[in-house]
Amino acid sequence: FHSEISISVDVVLQGHGTTNDGNTSRRFYKDAEKSSEITGVDVNLIKRFNNILKAMASGYNINEVAFKKYGIETAKYFVALYLWFYMPSSIHKILIHGAQVIRHAILPIGQLSEEAQEGRNKGYKYYKEHHTRKNSRLNTNEDLMHHLLVF
Repeated sequence: FHSEISISVDVVLQGHGTTNDGNTSRRFYKDAEKSSEITGVDVNLIKRFNNILKAMASGYNINEVAFKKYGIETAKYFVALYLWFYMPSSIHKILIHGAQVIRHAILPIGQLSEEAQEGRNKGYKYYKEHHTRKNSRLNTNEDLMHHLLVF
């Protein structure tokens, strides 16, 4: 991927996890044809996964019935193309059970996404650095909790 479309996939970043984030995902799906060519995965399957992930991350209310139908169609398409490959449990959960999650979620699922959590972590690090006492771990965490409860 790096030589073809200049993205690093699954590279460990010391203290930050891996390069697998929303930006990497967006670049992968933006050029579905090139991603298909590199991975050998069917381009229409990549586009269907992109549609599903965009819907889930949108933050809007999703038509549960339409999502379920699209998810099941995508699962059948996946199995028809790659019968020899065991469907990963994370893909199964999204395609088969995603509509149930949407139905029972209090907030739209996009508001619970990793990007929302990453945004909160940036605030957390800033508050911890600039608005807490550093004389003990207990005081630091107490100040941090007070600050987060206010904001």
